[in-house]
Amino acid sequence: MSFMAPLFSIFAVIPIILSLAYFYIHQRALGYLDITTTSVQYNRTKYHDILDWDKHSLIIEGIPTQIHSGEFHYWRVPDRTRWSDILKQYRSIGLNTIRIYFHWGYHSPDEGVYLFDGNRDIDYLLSLCEELGLFVLAAPGPYICAETQGGGYPSWLVAKRELNIRHNKFMLWREYDATFAEYEIQWLNHILPIIGKHQITDNTVDKKGCVLALQIDNELFEKMSGILPVGLHDQMRVLAKAARDAGITLPLFTNDGFEEGSWVPHPELDMKKNTLWKKKRFGIDLYGFDKYVVFAPSSAPKSWIIDSGKAVLDWDEWTPETVENSLGNMEKTVRGFGGGAADSPILIPELQGGWFNHYQLQHTYDEIYEFYGEDYTKLIVDSVLAQGVTMESIYMVYGGTNWGTLGDPDVYTSYDYSACIREFGMVSSRARNLRKTLLLVQSFDPYFTRTERVMHPSTVSSVPYTVNLQRVSVSNDQKVVFTFFRNFDRQKRDIFEISHTLEDGRTFELNCHLPYKKSFIGVGNYTTKNDLHLYQSTIPILARMVNTDNDEVWIVEPNTIGGMAFKNKEIVLRGNMQDNIVRHDGPSIIISFERDHGWTQIETVKGSLYIIGLTSNDSSTLYAEFKGPYWNGVREYPSFITWGADTFYYNRSESVIEINHRPKEKEMHLVSFKPLTGKHLKSSSDYDLPFIHSYQFDQEDISRHVLPVSIFLNKWEQRTVDFDKMPWKQLTSHSSRRVTFDAIDHQYLSGHVLYRTSFKTPDRERPFIQLTLNCRHRATVILNGQIIGGHTTYSRQLYMPGAKIGPDPTLFGAIKYDLSPYLSHPNTLDNQLVVVVESFGLNRQAFLMNDIRNARGIISVSINGLRRSEEKRFNEGWEISGVDVRTLVNPFLSTGLPDEHVTEGWHTYEGIVTEKGRFKFPIHGDQGMQWFRFEFDNPFKKNSMIKVPLRLRMDGQWTAYVSINGIIIARYYGNGDGPQHDFYIPEDLVQNRGNEVKILCYSWTDTVGELKIAGWPVLPDSGNMVHANNSVLRPDEYMLFKNQLKL
Repeated sequence: MSFMAPLFSIFAVIPIILSLAYFYIHQRALGYLDITTTSVQYNRTKYHDILDWDKHSLIIEGIPTQIHSGEFHYWRVPDRTRWSDILKQYRSIGLNTIRIYFHWGYHSPDEGVYLFDGNRDIDYLLSLCEELGLFVLAAPGPYICAETQGGGYPSWLVAKRELNIRHNKFMLWREYDATFAEYEIQWLNHILPIIGKHQITDNTVDKKGCVLALQIDNELFEKMSGILPVGLHDQMRVLAKAARDAGITLPLFTNDGFEEGSWVPHPELDMKKNTLWKKKRFGIDLYGFDKYVVFAPSSAPKSWIIDSGKAVLDWDEWTPETVENSLGNMEKTVRGFGGGAADSPILIPELQGGWFNHYQLQHTYDEIYEFYGEDYTKLIVDSVLAQGVTMESIYMVYGGTNWGTLGDPDVYTSYDYSACIREFGMVSSRARNLRKTLLLVQSFDPYFTRTERVMHPSTVSSVPYTVNLQRVSVSNDQKVVFTFFRNFDRQKRDIFEISHTLEDGRTFELNCHLPYKKSFIGVGNYTTKNDLHLYQSTIPILARMVNTDNDEVWIVEPNTIGGMAFKNKEIVLRGNMQDNIVRHDGPSIIISFERDHGWTQIETVKGSLYIIGLTSNDSSTLYAEFKGPYWNGVREYPSFITWGADTFYYNRSESVIEINHRPKEKEMHLVSFKPLTGKHLKSSSDYDLPFIHSYQFDQEDISRHVLPVSIFLNKWEQRTVDFDKMPWKQLTSHSSRRVTFDAIDHQYLSGHVLYRTSFKTPDRERPFIQLTLNCRHRATVILNGQIIGGHTTYSRQLYMPGAKIGPDPTLFGAIKYDLSPYLSHPNTLDNQLVVVVESFGLNRQAFLMNDIRNARGIISVSINGLRRSEEKRFNEGWEISGVDVRTLVNPFLSTGLPDEHVTEGWHTYEGIVTEKGRFKFPIHGDQGMQWFRFEFDNPFKKNSMIKVPLRLRMDGQWTAYVSINGIIIARYYGNGDGPQHDFYIPEDLVQNRGNEVKILCYSWTDTVGELKIAGWPVLPDSGNMVHANNSVLRPDEYMLFKNQLKL
């Protein structure tokens, strides 16, 4: 066996080699820069009185504070006058904070150019947040991901091929690039002074800031699976120091891709010296991590490898096990990281609030909304609150629009995200259900703000998987217990019995009604102002309001199954909602209800508890105004409660409730212990209580305006794209060895890039000429002015041609075209070949991918059937044209065709056919590429008290870029490359009269283009579109009437 000795020796050496390799990778990742955790940490000693934290929550001006946040992308809202309306909707939902990604590429169209005016005026945005009483979690990147081109990096930076973008040397390998870091610092030095003006740590007597904390980079893993070092400590060090050097005195935080323990601060390690064997780790003040629980089926990890099917009918519903496995041990895992993660609030900067959709799928965001269901966001928030989370930010609350070419290859024009607020501005049932949780937990502040997990719950259910966890309030005057009910019963039963055990061992039973995949937080062990002790409620309490006169109000959503168990006490029961036969069970008296709305008064010698019951429809409109001490100097939770309209917002400076109501909403109710002077307020007929008032909406005014939304399109004009008048230039090389077709090197990165060359038809009877073309992503081939065809190279799978994320094997993806039928023959043998290539955007360099420079435009092209000399002429004659985005004020606002702003050559177009509100026109390949334009008036803009969002509907197998008043609001692909047919027209882009629509259109096959501008006929709860032609099935278009109530 001596011949095996060398082999055994090799095997013996392998573990040593692997160990040394791991040691090298680990030590290399720890870096060399002399920037320590301590040197950039938040100065808690100096700013303790303004902002601090413990393991339970942030502490703002000495008061523990819950942070309930939603993501807001100002750069996805092209009409900034709408920012205020959207943020008021955030407040109406119950959010008190927003997180903002600041988009480097949006603010910097060219090197050295930084723009912060108009729709990029973030100073205005942050001032608006202060005006509305919204805190801000600021995330200036430099990398933001967010399904936007290049992950937020400017294209001029990407074109610098000598740089390691995001320090990625190649796929799955990072190498610190000091030059790239200098560009990152340059961006931070422009953006951070503006953010710094609004940081809470720079408050003055006259002005309070809104920014609570600053996020460093985005989803930068320190280690993968807790083992493989992939994040460079120097990468994080230099960004943290740049923030401090720019004057940021706020806490810094991170968002780990998921719970991996990345960048947890261990400042105590800074006292130790670096050695060859052990270097100091770097950490950030507050540990945060993102949480995406359930993937949409078309985006699930399986779909990254194989195309597992696109049809919605093939989708399996999401399973409870997925949520349980993802969230069940979150608190234990995070606390187990030690260091700062053990003694700071659990922070989730991105908590799933929906999902995005992709190219080449047949379903829209409506199907994704249905997949998750209207209770999904509430259920996920309830589940993380059960883990002790008091700082979460929902991604997204309002998705917005990828206007222009803002999106990356993952997403098309709409970024609806199936979010709480739909793209066209409607607050969906998902938001309304979420609000029930947000109102409850803020109503029961401070009890809910500081809790610990109950290891041995006092409440047990007769049905498994219906009680999640229990938490108990600590460091407060009452140990209120919160029971997190969540129905994940595998048999989908919706009625069960709970057994509750008191501290003295006595028990009682309550019934509970909770449908499958729904959740609520049950309140227990709570004593009211009138000294009534609640043991446990299986009726959802939605909001609480207290009065200094020992009275208290609960808003509930009653049902006839559940009940409320109080400590046995002498009471007087009044009202029209309760079962007047009070059940006694051991130590408790149990109140149950016979109606789904009304009121119940439970009077004791000290005062009264008023239980106000709302129907599910009314509870979906519930709004409570929380008067926080930071913004208002006093604490009142809440100051009033109201319901009965689509949305409410309280304008505190004018003491006015701003009301948006739908046509079918007739009346609102308002609860306030304080006397109200509103002249239109009346006593409520449904709730015969002195502190409940009603206000009726003007039905006559509504009836005058509720009409089918019909917009007439006029002044149609057309012109043909003239390629000969384009500013062509000879293709040049970015190196001395080869010509580059890559649009990145030419900065033709918005929309299309154009290529042309020429060749002569061979002098033979039946010439056969074949073009082989490989491009990314959509090629349109035009020979002698006629579109002869096109193709798309795009994939949702990794390592496939046109991959939306990750490596793109450019050797594959070529398509062949037979040019023979379109060659010039009798008069001239010269042929002009034009190839127009549209890009879906730059990949976003996510995680460890190095895909931001995946090629765009033509990758390779060849021709067969020509003589060698003519083939050489073909290859050497290539020219390129397009729009250099560095020359634009807005680098995402171009079709890529240099003639897009040409004013000559338009002529009246007579080919329009109108049919049932649709405008139709023929599109043929021999027409080449065309421009159309027309105008329309919007009569609804005459009345500022009505909101009627419009949509552009397009049908037919054509391609179109559509701009309205200069903003591209639609990229339409009728061949199936994109699922979107209905495009939101941002309201404040539209004027009353003379709105100009301009369309670049073309088609690979002869077709008829169809379009119309109309309203949004949607389901009243989800906001999903209804396309039924049957008027019985078709709902009215969504519209809101604005009103105000002076208090």
